[in-house]
Amino acid sequence: MKPIEHIFTLINAVSDPLRIQNGRERQIISLLQYAEPMSFILHEGIAAWYRGKDHLLLANIKAPVIVGLNFLLDKNQDIYFQARGAIRFEIVPQSMFSNAVSEQNLWESMAYMYMFSTRRFLENHFVATGVSTYDLVRNNLQALMEETEELRLATTACDYIQEKTMLSRSGIMKMLGDLKKGGHIDLQRGVLMQIYKLPLKY
Repeated sequence: MKPIEHIFTLINAVSDPLRIQNGRERQIISLLQYAEPMSFILHEGIAAWYRGKDHLLLANIKAPVIVGLNFLLDKNQDIYFQARGAIRFEIVPQSMFSNAVSEQNLWESMAYMYMFSTRRFLENHFVATGVSTYDLVRNNLQALMEETEELRLATTACDYIQEKTMLSRSGIMKMLGDLKKGGHIDLQRGVLMQIYKLPLKY
């Protein structure tokens, strides 16, 4: 369960309307150009969160959300964001969050943010580590079905799985084709419309 109230508490402690920016679909937002550690606040919309070195899709994040609240990091990590549609976002020095948390005693809200982030990390770890290629495809098909309808209809299943797993495109396409022929999924022009029942083994 996303701790919306605690996220808003943290955002409201540092947000400045004059600093909020509008982002267009597919716009890239990076933090690497900043000398000091920064936090990314997504006020509205959906953004993809990528690892910079290999462009691995880490997650699709939906507002409200904050990325970059680890006070133990002394520089910006090699990550970037891409708008999935129109978004509103804000880039804030991490020190502002650190000061606000201390001065306004917002440790409970911080704790809930970390618990939420840890839960998401563990969920992703369990479905992506030490599993077969088919399990990666299967797990990410289920994850795609749980995304917002807007996002699911705007990307092909193959693109989604490849960005999150780095598996070969040909291998993914073959599995998707076999699953479609077997009546396990409904794909329309590569877009996942429905999952009926995915077999446990390929």
